[in-house]
Amino acid sequence: MKRLTIAATLFVFCLFAAGAALAAELVASDKPINVDADSLEVDNKNNVAHFIGKVTAKQGDVNIVCDQLDVYYDNTDKPRQEAPAQASGESALGLGGGDGRVTKVVALGHVRVTQKDRVAVGRKGTYWAGARKLLMEGNATVWQGKNQVAGEKITVFLDQDRALVHGQPGKRVSVTIVPDKKK
Repeated sequence: MKRLTIAATLFVFCLFAAGAALAAELVASDKPINVDADSLEVDNKNNVAHFIGKVTAKQGDVNIVCDQLDVYYDNTDKPRQEAPAQASGESALGLGGGDGRVTKVVALGHVRVTQKDRVAVGRKGTYWAGARKLLMEGNATVWQGKNQVAGEKITVFLDQDRALVHGQPGKRVSVTIVPDKKK
């Protein structure tokens, strides 16, 4: 029984690391981000871009599909320490001035994030770049291969190697572990 508990703990940690890797890869990568949607509304005054309708976003091997994707950004001309300032003065979104550093991403409606054998789904997904925190809400489920963790909310704190899974009244947290077959 103790081996199963240790294995379950390690599996849950790996599964949360998978969810964390999805978020971290999407924002931290220097690979280009491609977004397709039915429409785009940019509000530079409020520093947000709304991608609306059948949204697909891809960066490297990370894919996001959702009904709406809201990207919040810092549109000030603060110097960046991690990357040189953009010579043209365009934001990373290619809209208006400032450095366009992404501060928060909110995916709404039928959210599905995939990377290799990892999949995360929910009704809403939010990533805060400054806090390096990911929250999947609304019947949130994360799979890695055949293994699964599900709850009403799954929160991953990337810098703390910590995650929380919350159930809801009448529906508890669920974990499925499929042991590897020994060869």
